[in-house]
Amino acid sequence: MSRLEFRHSVLEEMTQDTRSEGISSDVWESGESRAHLRNILNTIGSRPDPHAALESLCDALRSHAPWDRALRWLELTVLALASPTSLPTADFLQVISILCALHTPPRPMQLLRYLPSGSRVALLTGEDTLPELMLRLADRRGAQDVDELLGFLSLFSTQADPPLYEELAPLRLILDRLNFPRCSGASLGADTTDAHSAVTGDTRLIIQVRLEAEDAEHVADGRYRLQAAYYRQHQLNGPMQLVGTLGRSESFRKSELIGAGSACLASWSELARAVRTSARNSIRVEFLLPRSLLGHAAELWSAGASHRPLGHHHPVVVRSLERYVDAWLDVEPWRARWNHLQAQSPESDALNRIGWPQLDNTDMTSLTLWLAEHPTLACMGLDTPYEDLSTEARAAVDDAMFTDGMPVLLWRRDPGEASEVMKVLQEHAPSRLAELPVTVLKCRRNGRAGGATDVRNNITLLWDDPDCVDPEQDSPYIGMA
Repeated sequence: MSRLEFRHSVLEEMTQDTRSEGISSDVWESGESRAHLRNILNTIGSRPDPHAALESLCDALRSHAPWDRALRWLELTVLALASPTSLPTADFLQVISILCALHTPPRPMQLLRYLPSGSRVALLTGEDTLPELMLRLADRRGAQDVDELLGFLSLFSTQADPPLYEELAPLRLILDRLNFPRCSGASLGADTTDAHSAVTGDTRLIIQVRLEAEDAEHVADGRYRLQAAYYRQHQLNGPMQLVGTLGRSESFRKSELIGAGSACLASWSELARAVRTSARNSIRVEFLLPRSLLGHAAELWSAGASHRPLGHHHPVVVRSLERYVDAWLDVEPWRARWNHLQAQSPESDALNRIGWPQLDNTDMTSLTLWLAEHPTLACMGLDTPYEDLSTEARAAVDDAMFTDGMPVLLWRRDPGEASEVMKVLQEHAPSRLAELPVTVLKCRRNGRAGGATDVRNNITLLWDDPDCVDPEQDSPYIGMA
């Protein structure tokens, strides 16, 4: 509605509708969109049947801009004015005003947590926005055992995490005035978990921690900006669905990352609830790191009150941030090699499928030729830590990822023979390379008493799953386009 031509088109369609016939000539035009919209609404309010004229506006908007987010709020407003609901009209309109103005609106999958017992989950898709979900719950057709809309608003207003909880204070006042009982956290547990399962099915929880360099690579203790999000993914390598984000970004020096970053994750109560309700062995923590940080010991981060390293409890892998964010890279070689990894049949010597090229004097040409001779290779071991590679060798390894599509890299971060990595991996005998994240988890867990020099505490696994890339990766993060 920001364009004058669009508003003209809407008014032209409305003026031909018997519910708002001739309205275009009654509206005082203004080039300023808000003033023009106010004039349109004031004119609608002065019609003999304003509710019918408002419905005409909805129909015109559906015709010209069916995906406009504001349309759903308008439809909800029409419902509040024209149809009987569980909320008095004046209160319903005030609730719409409060929710429409939220600075941190919840994402669709988050809303499922606030469904009361008895909600008609079959009607929900897991993609319903806040006004769409309220439209469904306020629909009074058919028998209902519970007041679904008020139950949802009660759970939403009392169980939301900060800063959303503070924004919902006016909603709690309305519910208190209506004497609607507030739901406790106990009543939220089983019902919302069942609702979530009904929509998502058997899923894996993917936690992505993203660190972006703010200083040049040569800065010794440079700053990195922390952002994080978590997703649900069907176990059979399907696309993932964004559930929630950390909601803020923080900047830390490299030396502060493990301590300060862990504190940020520990304060994320919404993520803690998601972890608590996830099935055993269904969690993977992914650190999206720039080239300058690929050797970071990400598995030492913690996220709970006990301060135990994540890498002793869940598979923790690193990923190439450059590959993740670059939409211009050809994904076919990446996906082809990943599919070879997933298609491998169980075998007793699965670790022999890891390729170990000589990187001492390698360059891009020699490594490219070597990879061409191994078209189904999906995991490449580095005999030198990535951060210690020569400029030429590191450029060759980068090209192996970005151009030849190598999805998995493995190396030890401390000085020592690569064969020692293979030895500790073989102790857990994975039958397929697809089990590597869990195998490395077992190594880290068994090596936790071995000290900093134990090879089991110095393994980096770069695990780039092409299915776990958020196509709208920047939109969840505040301050990003």
